Amino acid sequence: MKERKSVYGLPVDDTTLEWYSKAVTEMKTRPTDDPTSWAYQGAIHGLSRNPDTNQYWRQYRPFPTSGVTPFWKQCQHQTWYFIPWHRMYLAYFEQIVAQTIVDLGGPAGWSLPFWNYSDTANPDALNIPPAFTSPANATNPLWMPNRRDSVQRSTVSLIALEIPIFTTTGTTNGYGGRVTRFNHGGGQSGGLENLPHNHIHMDIGGAMGDPNTAALDPIFWLHHSNIDRLWQVWLNQGRRTNPTSPNWLNLDFNFHDKDKNPVTMNSSQVLDTRTVLSGYTYEGVPSEVPARSSEEIMENADLATMPLEVVGATDSGHKLDGKNSKVSLQLASSGSSRKNLTRKVVSEGLTQSTKKMLHFENIKGKGVAPIHSIYINTPDGNGQVQSHLAGTIAFFGLEGASVADEHHSGSGLTEIVEVTKLIEELQSQPNWDESKLDVEIRPDREMDEGVEVSVGKISLYSE
Repeated sequence: MKERKSVYGLPVDDTTLEWYSKAVTEMKTRPTDDPTSWAYQGAIHGLSRNPDTNQYWRQYRPFPTSGVTPFWKQCQHQTWYFIPWHRMYLAYFEQIVAQTIVDLGGPAGWSLPFWNYSDTANPDALNIPPAFTSPANATNPLWMPNRRDSVQRSTVSLIALEIPIFTTTGTTNGYGGRVTRFNHGGGQSGGLENLPHNHIHMDIGGAMGDPNTAALDPIFWLHHSNIDRLWQVWLNQGRRTNPTSPNWLNLDFNFHDKDKNPVTMNSSQVLDTRTVLSGYTYEGVPSEVPARSSEEIMENADLATMPLEVVGATDSGHKLDGKNSKVSLQLASSGSSRKNLTRKVVSEGLTQSTKKMLHFENIKGKGVAPIHSIYINTPDGNGQVQSHLAGTIAFFGLEGASVADEHHSGSGLTEIVEVTKLIEELQSQPNWDESKLDVEIRPDREMDEGVEVSVGKISLYSE
């Protein structure tokens, strides 16, 4: 059985990345219609609308015009299939790379390492491993143009591990995402998909910033190996469980194996990494899931799915133009007793924390937009703003989510930031205004020319 290891924990004389580099070189020479080629594997995740002219795709010309639709552009995003589908995808990719290495005269049993960018004990954790960045030119098969060589500390937050339920229910976000049959762009991401997954993609940028080019970057696979690892980490905390719905367990997805044979796989076949194809485990993560009772799981789920109600919302769209912008949400002051109570909860607080969430809905646009930081009630003038930081939002898949097709409505992305603790802290300040909430949106870097982003609605939800 294979063990996927931390890329930063590999011994100095380890050849894992050396053989990965050789396999990438070989796979790039194979025709685009070869299921074991680099381009074909990348296209399973996504393919640009005009690959012949796309800066990342055009080197793989010519592109087949038939016979590949069941296998290409299949990535699952903003759906409860996000985690299991990517586990399947990685498993077959790893198998193909391992076979390519053997065919090149290398050792058997190659396994895909993971990049643990959240490891606070490693001073280099935020940096893309050196093998991918040096030399920084086309002679290095693991290098890609236009990507950044490191990520921000806020980008690698593991706050999603605190989410106790897998499936998104109503306004309550789950670790794994919302119930959909098939989706590869649009709507609301699950907790793990949002942060760190989406944020890593957008922080690195380049090909990684777009689902239609992301899998062409060799670092994509180490990033997703870590995301797959975090699924097991989440389960191992206890009082966590995967869905048991037949709709989640039994939907088949299409891939090719190392021998180019068409194959299918579903979620029921990837619940235990030890039984996925030839099986694997993760270094430092026990394979056994801690025992938990059904009573504990139900209690946890009930607490996590308390209904939320809109407290305040914008009444028009908001364009992000690369500059700092601010909008005010008027908090409900009339209406049902439920809304009046909600306003009191927000403005005065309770002895027990009451969940409050900011929703950024119907986000549409084009291009690869930078991560934006969200602040609440920032002081005027040159006051310190860091204590007003609520979180960040990333727009991975923005362009695809803005266009209607056979898989999604084109209604855009939804991003959610929990603001419970921050609002409770701000309540104690003398300038707290119970009638409104000021939300400031700041880009973390300069927005590239031609990028467009608009937010249809910003809402504050509370229990």
